[in-house]
Amino acid sequence: MRFAKMTILLSGFLMTSFVQAHNVWLEPTKNKDEYVVKFGHETTESYPEHKLKSIQLLKSDGSLEAATYQFQNGEAYFKADVYPIVFLQFDNGVWSKLPSGKYVEKTKREAPSAVLSLNPVKLGKAILTWNEQATKSHDLDYELVPQAKPEAGKPLSVLVLHKGKPVSGIKVGSGEDKPFELTNAQGIAQFPPVAGFNKVWAEFEEKGVEHPDYTERSIEYMLTFDVK
Repeated sequence: MRFAKMTILLSGFLMTSFVQAHNVWLEPTKNKDEYVVKFGHETTESYPEHKLKSIQLLKSDGSLEAATYQFQNGEAYFKADVYPIVFLQFDNGVWSKLPSGKYVEKTKREAPSAVLSLNPVKLGKAILTWNEQATKSHDLDYELVPQAKPEAGKPLSVLVLHKGKPVSGIKVGSGEDKPFELTNAQGIAQFPPVAGFNKVWAEFEEKGVEHPDYTERSIEYMLTFDVK
Protein backbone atom coordinates (compact mmCIF):
# COMPACT_ATOMS: atom_id res chain seq x y z
CA MET A 1 0.00 0.00 0.00
CA ARG A 2 2.82 2.39 0.93
CA PHE A 3 4.60 1.58 -2.35
CA ALA A 4 1.41 2.18 -4.35
CA LYS A 5 0.85 5.51 -2.60
CA MET A 6 4.44 6.55 -3.29
CA THR A 7 4.03 5.60 -6.95
CA ILE A 8 0.90 7.74 -7.24
CA LEU A 9 2.64 10.71 -5.58
CA LEU A 10 5.67 10.33 -7.84
CA SER A 11 3.49 10.10 -10.94
CA GLY A 12 1.65 13.24 -9.88
CA PHE A 13 4.94 15.07 -9.34
CA LEU A 14 6.28 14.01 -12.72
CA MET A 15 3.08 15.05 -14.47
CA THR A 16 3.10 18.43 -12.69
CA SER A 17 6.68 18.90 -13.87
CA PHE A 18 5.69 17.93 -17.41
CA VAL A 19 2.82 20.41 -17.42
CA GLN A 20 4.69 23.32 -15.88
CA ALA A 21 8.44 22.89 -16.47
CA HIS A 22 8.38 22.97 -20.27
CA ASN A 23 9.30 26.15 -22.12
CA VAL A 24 9.64 27.54 -25.64
CA TRP A 25 12.70 29.15 -27.19
CA LEU A 26 14.47 29.68 -30.52
CA GLU A 27 17.47 27.90 -31.94
CA PRO A 28 19.22 28.69 -35.24
CA THR A 29 19.21 26.05 -37.96
CA LYS A 30 22.00 25.33 -40.43
CA ASN A 31 20.27 27.64 -42.94
CA LYS A 32 21.16 31.34 -42.97
CA ASP A 33 18.84 33.52 -40.84
CA GLU A 34 16.50 30.58 -40.19
CA TYR A 35 15.26 29.64 -36.72
CA VAL A 36 13.19 26.84 -35.22
CA VAL A 37 10.81 27.09 -32.27
CA LYS A 38 11.80 24.51 -29.66
CA PHE A 39 9.59 23.13 -26.88
CA GLY A 40 10.70 21.04 -23.92
CA HIS A 41 12.71 20.95 -20.72
CA GLU A 42 15.88 18.85 -20.45
CA THR A 43 15.14 17.45 -23.90
CA THR A 44 13.07 18.91 -26.73
CA GLU A 45 9.78 17.46 -27.94
CA SER A 46 7.56 17.84 -30.98
CA TYR A 47 4.28 19.71 -30.48
CA PRO A 48 0.95 20.16 -32.27
CA GLU A 49 0.83 23.26 -34.43
CA HIS A 50 -2.34 24.60 -32.80
CA LYS A 51 -0.52 25.10 -29.49
CA LEU A 52 1.89 27.60 -31.05
CA LYS A 53 -0.23 30.75 -30.88
CA SER A 54 2.12 33.36 -32.33
CA ILE A 55 5.60 34.22 -33.54
CA GLN A 56 6.00 38.01 -33.52
CA LEU A 57 8.95 39.80 -35.14
CA LEU A 58 10.02 43.20 -33.82
CA LYS A 59 10.48 45.73 -36.64
CA SER A 60 12.94 48.63 -36.61
CA ASP A 61 10.17 51.08 -35.69
CA GLY A 62 9.26 49.06 -32.58
CA SER A 63 6.07 47.54 -34.01
CA LEU A 64 5.41 43.80 -34.25
CA GLU A 65 4.83 41.71 -37.36
CA ALA A 66 3.54 38.14 -37.48
CA ALA A 67 6.11 35.71 -38.85
CA THR A 68 5.35 33.41 -41.74
CA TYR A 69 6.51 29.95 -40.75
CA GLN A 70 6.63 26.40 -42.07
CA PHE A 71 5.55 23.59 -39.73
CA GLN A 72 7.62 20.45 -40.30
CA ASN A 73 8.03 17.32 -38.18
CA GLY A 74 6.35 18.87 -35.17
CA GLU A 75 8.29 22.17 -35.12
CA ALA A 76 7.94 25.65 -36.65
CA TYR A 77 10.65 27.12 -38.91
CA PHE A 78 10.91 30.73 -40.06
CA LYS A 79 13.30 33.44 -41.29
CA ALA A 80 14.35 36.42 -39.15
CA ASP A 81 17.03 38.21 -41.15
CA VAL A 82 16.45 41.87 -40.20
CA TYR A 83 14.53 41.52 -36.95
CA PRO A 84 16.37 42.14 -33.66
CA ILE A 85 13.87 40.43 -31.33
CA VAL A 86 11.35 37.60 -31.67
CA PHE A 87 8.43 36.99 -29.28
CA LEU A 88 6.75 33.59 -28.89
CA GLN A 89 3.44 32.52 -27.38
CA PHE A 90 2.59 28.86 -26.78
CA ASP A 91 -0.53 27.51 -25.05
CA ASN A 92 -0.03 24.03 -23.62
CA GLY A 93 -3.76 23.39 -23.23
CA VAL A 94 -5.65 22.72 -20.00
CA TRP A 95 -4.55 20.04 -17.56
CA SER A 96 -6.89 18.96 -14.77
CA LYS A 97 -5.87 17.26 -11.55
CA LEU A 98 -8.30 14.50 -10.61
CA PRO A 99 -9.07 13.53 -6.99
CA SER A 100 -6.69 10.57 -7.48
CA GLY A 101 -3.82 13.00 -8.11
CA LYS A 102 -3.58 12.10 -11.79
CA TYR A 103 -3.36 14.91 -14.37
CA VAL A 104 -5.32 14.63 -17.62
CA GLU A 105 -5.42 17.02 -20.57
CA LYS A 106 -9.06 18.00 -20.06
CA THR A 107 -10.82 21.26 -19.26
CA LYS A 108 -12.78 22.00 -16.10
CA ARG A 109 -15.99 21.34 -18.03
CA GLU A 110 -14.68 18.02 -19.34
CA ALA A 111 -13.50 16.91 -15.87
CA PRO A 112 -15.98 18.48 -13.40
CA SER A 113 -14.63 16.43 -10.47
CA ALA A 114 -11.12 17.90 -10.87
CA VAL A 115 -9.62 19.62 -7.83
CA LEU A 116 -7.91 22.15 -10.10
CA SER A 117 -7.63 22.87 -13.82
CA LEU A 118 -4.42 24.53 -14.97
CA ASN A 119 -3.71 26.39 -18.22
CA PRO A 120 0.10 26.46 -18.67
CA VAL A 121 1.16 29.23 -21.06
CA LYS A 122 4.72 29.52 -22.35
CA LEU A 123 6.16 32.83 -23.52
CA GLY A 124 9.51 33.37 -25.21
CA LYS A 125 11.64 36.36 -26.12
CA ALA A 126 14.77 35.89 -28.21
CA ILE A 127 17.19 38.80 -28.59
CA LEU A 128 18.97 38.18 -31.89
CA THR A 129 20.65 41.59 -32.26
CA TRP A 130 21.68 43.97 -29.49
CA ASN A 131 20.46 47.46 -30.32
CA GLU A 132 18.40 50.12 -28.51
CA GLN A 133 15.31 47.88 -28.64
CA ALA A 134 16.98 45.17 -26.55
CA THR A 135 16.75 47.17 -23.31
CA LYS A 136 13.26 48.59 -23.93
CA SER A 137 9.84 47.18 -23.01
CA HIS A 138 7.33 46.54 -25.79
CA ASP A 139 3.83 46.97 -24.34
CA LEU A 140 3.21 43.28 -23.69
CA ASP A 141 1.30 41.61 -20.85
CA TYR A 142 4.48 39.95 -19.58
CA GLU A 143 8.08 40.75 -20.38
CA LEU A 144 11.65 40.33 -19.17
CA VAL A 145 13.85 43.28 -20.10
CA PRO A 146 17.65 43.18 -19.70
CA GLN A 147 18.95 46.53 -18.49
CA ALA A 148 22.26 46.36 -20.38
CA LYS A 149 24.09 44.30 -22.97
CA PRO A 150 25.23 41.16 -21.12
CA GLU A 151 28.83 40.25 -20.43
CA ALA A 152 29.98 36.81 -19.33
CA GLY A 153 30.66 36.71 -15.60
CA LYS A 154 29.13 40.13 -14.90
CA PRO A 155 25.72 40.17 -13.12
CA LEU A 156 22.96 41.37 -15.43
CA SER A 157 19.97 43.32 -14.09
CA VAL A 158 16.72 41.97 -15.54
CA LEU A 159 13.49 43.95 -15.20
CA VAL A 160 10.30 41.89 -14.85
CA LEU A 161 7.09 43.53 -16.05
CA HIS A 162 3.40 42.66 -15.97
CA LYS A 163 1.25 44.97 -18.10
CA GLY A 164 4.14 47.42 -18.17
CA LYS A 165 4.60 47.60 -14.39
CA PRO A 166 7.49 46.16 -12.35
CA VAL A 167 6.62 43.03 -10.33
CA SER A 168 8.31 42.05 -7.07
CA GLY A 169 8.75 38.53 -5.72
CA ILE A 170 9.08 36.79 -9.10
CA LYS A 171 11.57 33.92 -9.42
CA VAL A 172 14.26 34.57 -12.04
CA GLY A 173 16.93 32.00 -12.91
CA SER A 174 18.11 29.69 -15.66
CA GLY A 175 15.24 27.21 -15.21
CA GLU A 176 12.47 26.03 -12.91
CA ASP A 177 14.70 23.46 -11.21
CA LYS A 178 17.78 25.74 -11.04
CA PRO A 179 18.86 28.37 -8.47
CA PHE A 180 16.87 31.58 -8.70
CA GLU A 181 16.67 35.11 -7.33
CA LEU A 182 13.47 36.96 -6.46
CA THR A 183 12.80 40.34 -8.05
CA ASN A 184 13.04 43.28 -5.65
CA ALA A 185 10.53 46.08 -5.09
CA GLN A 186 11.62 47.66 -8.38
CA GLY A 187 11.02 44.41 -10.29
CA ILE A 188 14.76 43.76 -10.75
CA ALA A 189 16.64 40.49 -10.33
CA GLN A 190 20.28 39.71 -11.06
CA PHE A 191 21.17 37.00 -13.59
CA PRO A 192 24.71 35.61 -14.13
CA PRO A 193 25.34 35.44 -17.92
CA VAL A 194 27.79 32.90 -19.31
CA ALA A 195 29.64 32.82 -22.61
CA GLY A 196 27.44 31.30 -25.31
CA PHE A 197 23.69 30.67 -25.25
CA ASN A 198 21.78 31.95 -22.20
CA LYS A 199 18.26 31.15 -20.98
CA VAL A 200 16.65 33.44 -18.40
CA TRP A 201 13.54 31.88 -16.88
CA ALA A 202 10.73 33.45 -14.85
CA GLU A 203 7.31 32.25 -13.74
CA PHE A 204 4.05 34.10 -13.09
CA GLU A 205 0.84 32.68 -11.63
CA GLU A 206 -2.80 33.66 -12.05
CA LYS A 207 -4.93 31.95 -9.39
CA GLY A 208 -8.69 32.09 -8.92
CA VAL A 209 -9.26 32.77 -12.61
CA GLU A 210 -12.87 33.22 -13.71
CA HIS A 211 -12.87 31.02 -16.81
CA PRO A 212 -15.15 28.15 -17.87
CA ASP A 213 -12.22 25.88 -18.78
CA TYR A 214 -9.66 26.39 -15.99
CA THR A 215 -9.14 27.72 -12.46
CA GLU A 216 -5.48 28.71 -12.67
CA ARG A 217 -2.89 29.83 -15.22
CA SER A 218 0.86 29.51 -15.02
CA ILE A 219 2.91 31.73 -17.31
CA GLU A 220 6.50 30.61 -17.81
CA TYR A 221 8.74 33.08 -19.59
CA MET A 222 12.04 32.33 -21.30
CA LEU A 223 14.35 35.15 -22.40
CA THR A 224 17.27 33.99 -24.55
CA PHE A 225 20.38 35.63 -25.95
CA ASP A 226 23.98 34.88 -26.90
CA VAL A 227 27.02 36.28 -25.14
CA LYS A 228 30.20 36.42 -27.21
